[in-house]
Amino acid sequence: MKHKQKSSQYQQLINRIHAETKMRGWNLAETAKALGISHVYLTSITCGARKISGLSADKQRVLARFLGISMVEFFLMAGILLPEDFAPGTPA
Repeated sequence: MKHKQKSSQYQQLINRIHAETKMRGWNLAETAKALGISHVYLTSITCGARKISGLSADKQRVLARFLGISMVEFFLMAGILLPEDFAPGTPA
């Protein structure tokens, strides 16, 4: 069940990348350039061939800023952090 929620949040993050790209009147190549990554790399992220967690921390910050979300929200949506990571007393 947890995996399904993570997948749904991850897909929402991918959808936000597409929506923000469209809102700016850009294509993925222009978005990739603004993010400082290759068009091929961004396309492989948006089609699921690569994970966002594979981006450097710096590129993750740039992407979060591009989307207008906090790093915590970004990490949660990307599945890098889970809500239970914030629960006190939860074993690691």
